[in-house]
Order: sequence, then structure tokens, then C-alpha cells
Amino acid sequence: MATHPHHVRRFGAGPAHGIALAIYFVLLPYVVLTKWGQSAQETNTSLVRLLLALLGVFWLTFLFQLARNVVRLRRGALLGRDGSAWLAGLVVMVMPFLLPSDVGAANTAAATRSAPYVAVPAETHWTLPSDVPSPVPSDHRRREGSMPVALSPTGALPLALVVKRRKDSLRQHQYVPSEDDIDETIALLRADNPQLIAALRHRIGDQLGGVVHMSPTTPAFTGPDTSDPVIACVIGEVLNDTVISFAREGGRLVVPELWNSENIIANAVALHEGGRVVYAVTEPELLWALATRALHSTIVVYLGASHALDEQLRKRCVTVGPSNLDESAGVEVVAPLSIRSATPSRDTTLGIRAELLRSDPCIVGIATPFTATLRRRCVEMVAYLALHRNEPVTGDRLRTRVLTHADVDASMRTLANTASAVRRSLGADALGPHLHAVTSAGLYVTHELTSDVEIFHGLVARARQMNSGDWAPLLCEALSLVQGEPLASALRGFEWFLAEGHAARLARDGEWAALALHHDSLATGDYELAYWSLEKGRLIDPYSDALIAALARVPRLREFGGDGPRRTQHDTVGPSGTEVIGRAFNRLSNQIA
Repeated sequence: MATHPHHVRRFGAGPAHGIALAIYFVLLPYVVLTKWGQSAQETNTSLVRLLLALLGVFWLTFLFQLARNVVRLRRGALLGRDGSAWLAGLVVMVMPFLLPSDVGAANTAAATRSAPYVAVPAETHWTLPSDVPSPVPSDHRRREGSMPVALSPTGALPLALVVKRRKDSLRQHQYVPSEDDIDETIALLRADNPQLIAALRHRIGDQLGGVVHMSPTTPAFTGPDTSDPVIACVIGEVLNDTVISFAREGGRLVVPELWNSENIIANAVALHEGGRVVYAVTEPELLWALATRALHSTIVVYLGASHALDEQLRKRCVTVGPSNLDESAGVEVVAPLSIRSATPSRDTTLGIRAELLRSDPCIVGIATPFTATLRRRCVEMVAYLALHRNEPVTGDRLRTRVLTHADVDASMRTLANTASAVRRSLGADALGPHLHAVTSAGLYVTHELTSDVEIFHGLVARARQMNSGDWAPLLCEALSLVQGEPLASALRGFEWFLAEGHAARLARDGEWAALALHHDSLATGDYELAYWSLEKGRLIDPYSDALIAALARVPRLREFGGDGPRRTQHDTVGPSGTEVIGRAFNRLSNQIA
């Protein structure tokens, strides 16, 4: 059982294998010691003692591996499910009972500090004028001041809120993870549980504000959901229930008395899809935030004293007040959560292209269709290789970032099968297969492979180097590549596209291209092209306030049959007098006739 763990899988590989290993290595020293003394009377004493010495070295290697697993487990690393990992967990669990109280307490504290934790990133979007001072820091992307809080057994809903906040921050480009935080961000995004968020919204109903208790056994809600703006935050625990405060516009968000503005900013989460939260401390800041918000889904939270606000202003924002819950009522106030945050040239000659600027990603130019059962994995793998075609990609990165599913990294066999299917479908040319054979170092290299995202960035980069007015053809070509909201229909996978910053860079270039072409089109009177450019830009970044504001400045058509600047009704009214509109009515009557 110890040397062949696959025979015990049906009984639970971890515990059964661990018990067998423990018995095996407890009895091994006894066998070595007894046989060592008996070997003196045998003819092949040297050979027997050599084998016994090898067994002793094997025993010491096992002890070293066990000690190493114990250290890794106490540092918060994730181990496998084999017997050695199970034994290490058992040792860590009984260690406080074997050591003196002061040493055990120190080890327990060290294990708590090194345990993995999840908390809310404190990045915040501010829409305040530059001349208005704010007592609240405007850059919360790297706050690490608060102590980490380990998730309790009732932490499924708090974790879902953390994931919701992180996803909104990434989609709205308020948070860009560093290279060290990409894997952690991907793992966090894979823990997304919209059913729990929907259950919380269903429990809230149409209430303006208040506090709800969510039990760990609350079933997920799959019914129709509303999209009205709601903000919520976890404020404590009562027994096993999670206490959550919520509020809508005109409501009051209840928070513990010990929380300050930074604690509220670090914990508040918008429950509606695409929700954005803007904070104001003074009344001028509140007026500015309400006047400049372009979307109704943006919630403005007023952190100042609400009793001094005008009634009309109070109805258009969320105010904050202390909680009437205390420790005597059996409420455990949760401390604020804190977490470690967080130009290619154009080449249109390449024959195979990954098209990601559309709702359903696809690969064009392949030799044969992908295997039906592996199509999703193949498309995602080709897309990743296309966006990283100028650098070799390791197999471990493909397994942990691209092919993983449900927090389980893909196996080497899954990687090999997917790579074989991709290599067969991409085909080959005079230089060999477009996906080269994996190198001895486990690297994957491609050639003649590109993506519409790379072409888009290349066109925009070339347009930036030109003068205003000369870049219109390049920008038209770039925006014409956008065929829909990027990856909107990709229900699984592509977390790396968001976490590695590809979506943020795409939104940045898309917004600039749309606004630049819009400006030139307005100058030449081509209002249809101006409207088209902004619509393409909004497909890339639906949350851009600049694009929404520019869309309102595009003139509407005021005559049947065209929108050219040659029409009288498109001429501006000057101080010298108004235009004669009689000709416009005559033209309209002629067209109708």
C-alpha cells in the first residue's frame, strides 16, 4: 500500500496512503536494526548491510520530504493529495499539543500569518476636480495596511463579494495587477459565484437600505435578477450567519462605529453588473460627482455628515452611518479586509489569425477544424500563443493560466493532447508546423500566427505617430476590426486576458482611436463616421465616460436623404442673423413628392 498508492484510490488516496506510509516507515528502522545484527552470521554480510544502508538513506529522505512539506504547509503553500501531504497536515495539526504552550502559540501565530488569505483591493475611481482637496487618498491600488483576515467556514458569500469587486475593478480599468499578482488574480476570478450574489439581491428585494443575515446553507438563486444599483459590504458575523449591510440611492449604508472612510472604501461592493462606486467627502465633491457621472449604474457614496445634506441631494446618493450592532448582541465585528494588490508592429501577411475583437472568439486560416471536444481549449490556447508569439511560452504557464478549470491545473496529458490537436489543425508550411514541437525545456514556439488585437494595436501605434487629420484611414481600418464586444460570449476561460492587462490596453487604445476619429469626423462634417467610431469604441470599453459624453455631442440628422455639410440646416447660426429655412422646407416637400 505504501509503495503502490494507486491500489488504494478507491479507499481515499490521501488518508489510506498516509497511514500505510506511517506504518511502513515506523517498522523500517526496526527491520534495519534487527537485520544488521543478524547479518554478521551470514556469508554475504557486506551485501546485506549495503542494502540495509540504502534503506536507511531512503528512510532519511522520507523524513526530509515530510519536514519540507510541514514547512511548506505552515507557509501557506498548497500541497497535493498524496500520503506525504496528508501526514504533513497531521503533523501540523498535532504540533501545538506536542510543544510547550509558548512555542505552540508562536507557531500558531506564524502559521496564521503565513496562511493564504483573500481580501478586497482598495482601488477607487474618483471623479473630483483637481482643485478640490480630498482627505481620502485617491490611489488605493497598493494599500496593505490592514491585517489579513482568514476566511471562516461561512466565507463563501464574502469571497463572492471579493471576486465581484475585483472583476468590476478590472473591467473598469481601476486596478491593473502586477506580474506577481496575475496568477492570484486568475485564481480569484475563477472563484466567481454569481448565484450567491443573485441570492443576496433576491434576499434584499426592493428595500432601500438595511442589514440582512445570510446563512451558509442559503441556496443559490437562479431566477431573474434586477439591475438597479445596490451597494453592500460585510460588517460582521452572528453565530454562523454573515451580516451584510446594503443600501440604494437615498438609503443609508450601516457600518461599524470603528470604521473610517478607508475601511468603507475597502469593503463596499456594487452588487449590480458593471457597477461603479464613487466616493465624496464634502458637499462640493458630492455635487461634482453627481454632475459628472455618465451612467445611472454609478453609485455615489457620501462619507460626510448626512444630517447637513439637502434632502434632494440625500435622495441621489448613499449616506453612511454607524451600526447599532455591538458585541453584546452577539455580533463579531469583522476588521477591514486588505489584500496585496496588484508596441507590436502590424503584420497582416501572417496566414493564421486569432480573432478576439468579437463576442465569440475564433481562429481563421486553420488547415482543419479543431476537434469538437477540444475546440474551446484549442481556441484559447491558440489565442494565448498568438498574443505571446514574440516570446516562448512554457508548458507550466499554459497548464496553470490557460487550460486550468475550476481551480485545478491541467495535467501534462491534457496539455499534450490539446497541443497535438492545435498542431494538427494549424497545419504546416515550408518552415514546418505552425506550432513547433515542444522543446526540451518545455517551451512552445509558433510562427506565422497573429491576432486582430496585435494588428489593432499596431495600427493605433502608427496613427499616433502621424499628424491630426492624416490618421483617419488607419483608425478606420483599426476600428473596422471590432466586430462585437470582445469575448462577451466566452462563458469559460480567458481569465488571463483580463488579469494580464490585455483588456486594459485594448480599452486604452480603443478609446483614443474612437475619440481621435470622432474629432476629425466632426471637423469635416462626416457625422455618420463620428457616430460609427464612437460605437466601435464603446464595444471595446462600454464603461468609458469619455465615449458616452462624446456620443451626446454628435449632431443628429436633420434632413431626409443625407447628412452632408452642404445642407443649409447644418450651418451654424451666427451673430449676424439666422439662416433662411424656407429652402429646407422646399427641399423636403420636393423629396416627399
